[in-house]
Amino acid sequence: MLHPSKAGGERWALAADATRDPRFNPQNTITRNADGSWKIQSSQVRMSVFTSTGYDAGKIPTYDRDVLAGRGYMQAANDWKNVEMTGFVKLNAASDMGDNFDWYARGGRHTDSLACEGSSYKGALHYDGRTRWQKETWHVSYEQAPYKPATRSLVGRWVGFKSVMRNTLVDGKEAVRLELYLNDNADKVTWQKIYDIVDSGGWGGDATHCGGATDAMPITWGGPIAVFRWDNANDVDFKWLSIREIEAD
Repeated sequence: MLHPSKAGGERWALAADATRDPRFNPQNTITRNADGSWKIQSSQVRMSVFTSTGYDAGKIPTYDRDVLAGRGYMQAANDWKNVEMTGFVKLNAASDMGDNFDWYARGGRHTDSLACEGSSYKGALHYDGRTRWQKETWHVSYEQAPYKPATRSLVGRWVGFKSVMRNTLVDGKEAVRLELYLNDNADKVTWQKIYDIVDSGGWGGDATHCGGATDAMPITWGGPIAVFRWDNANDVDFKWLSIREIEAD
């Protein structure tokens, strides 16, 4: 843990038998390795994690951005909002080294039929060692932060990666602090901050498409689904996935 857990807050960790966890939906076949880690072999991975409330689009009464910002959540008060997401991965094979691992939250399903449900901040660690944040105002409307170098190629070795998002105040208005951390030797101890930015309403755009008063408003609300995602990596081992609710900044 890099940030203290919120007292009584939501938390989830990969179960000993990840195939029997109702809150975890890897959406592809996963198999256990001899060392206790898990393997997934797919060119498109979206491993969803639900809060203890679960997910039900029918219980989301509105996607209006001003309403969501006002009440602080999309489906329920315990939606994933201020969170520290952690995952350890080993990239065994990739067809595109420019692609990346993404840990993201602050929305629900990401599908064209529910475009305004697909909001998120996506913390990215690229297979070639670069990193950046992406802001998805809705599905699909992206803004990318600049790349920064973080490490060497990820192929053939375990690394730990954390995505942290938490609300803060900037000039008395609600904003979002976004941090990324890397555990390059996978010892679960030696974490290095590799990205730190604040979205105070001057980054991204198009929130008016979903009812927002201003295009670049920050995504200050929580959502019922957090996701561990990657593409164009046909063989990946993973372990020690977790999501914890933390205090706002």
